[in-house]
Amino acid sequence: MLRAVFLLLLVSLTGCSTLFGDIFSDEAKGYQKAKIAPPMKQLDGKPELSIQDMLVIPSLGVKQQASTDVNNDASKEDSDKEFIVPKPQQLLALDEKQEVASLVQTQSEALNPRLERDGAGTQILRLDGRFDYAWAAIADAIGKTDYTLSDLNRSTGTYYISIFDPKAEKKEKSFWAWLTNADSLGENVDYLLKLNRSRIGVYLSLQSDTETLADDALSKNVLSDIEKNLTK
Repeated sequence: MLRAVFLLLLVSLTGCSTLFGDIFSDEAKGYQKAKIAPPMKQLDGKPELSIQDMLVIPSLGVKQQASTDVNNDASKEDSDKEFIVPKPQQLLALDEKQEVASLVQTQSEALNPRLERDGAGTQILRLDGRFDYAWAAIADAIGKTDYTLSDLNRSTGTYYISIFDPKAEKKEKSFWAWLTNADSLGENVDYLLKLNRSRIGVYLSLQSDTETLADDALSKNVLSDIEKNLTK
């Protein structure tokens, strides 16, 4: 019995609008259905009562009215003027060649390549900046020369290049060289360009092998060519 009463109570609470004819209707917009009627009047000889409208319409304040008038006047003045369509601001576009030139100039100034001699009198090319930055720049500079970059080893800082030596004798004369009676002098010779770290940047030197320095005149010519391409 108690269980039935409890269930009936729950049903009545959850669906009261269905059970009791929808008596809990929404009256939020009931003012739209209200009829306009004349205000009530006080009866003669009766005490005065405070009578107010049921649906009070707020009056527009003096300050609000004044600001509204100013806005209306401003809008009238704006309506008389010609409307100007807003345009986006002009963007300054740099020339691609100018950007590349400025970038190369900045890189060359950062490296500041210069021919020097170390304490032992060896011809070197000294550069400022970090090793990794100089390593990439030198590889690009070698590619712009007549020398052939055959290989490189970043861990040891070594560029393997081939330089044509017109005075070098050919080890073996090929059949076509013999047939055309080509000159037996002149051949590509392998050299090593070593990039070493120092207290002030890095420096580059030319070697015939891992233990022998190249000829001083040849070193100066090769390092000068690389210096020119680094500053271009």
